[in-house]
Amino acid sequence: MTYTDPNIPPPERPVERHVEIRERSSGGSAGWLIAGMIAIVAVIAVGFLLMRPAGTDPNQIQQAQEQGRQAGLVEGAQSATQAAQVAAENAARDARSTADQVRRDTERAAANANQSAQDAADRATSSPNNQAASPDNPPTQPQQ
Repeated sequence: MTYTDPNIPPPERPVERHVEIRERSSGGSAGWLIAGMIAIVAVIAVGFLLMRPAGTDPNQIQQAQEQGRQAGLVEGAQSATQAAQVAAENAARDARSTADQVRRDTERAAANANQSAQDAADRATSSPNNQAASPDNPPTQPQQ
């Protein structure tokens, strides 16, 4: 048997509570709203496709083709003009480069000729008989 003192209050037991949380979602109505809008747009598109004119005039087609040809000719002429301009610029650049190279070669040849003339003058002044070679006085041949 269990002894309980009547002067001591009994221990309190914790109360168990069950709480259920229910969430309300408002996303369900937004999905239906979007689906409804898409359906309306689809109905309008189908109506538009059914209401447009059935055929086109052959004269309009011919005019459109002629305009397309003319536009193509203009674009082709512009493209050819641009290509010719680029080719002319390249040719001018090549011509400048060639002229610069010829000028440098000419300066180098002139410098070489000047140096050769200077060397010949130095040899003529340093020759033992101090006589320059001429048709009347050919240079002496070294003995073999």
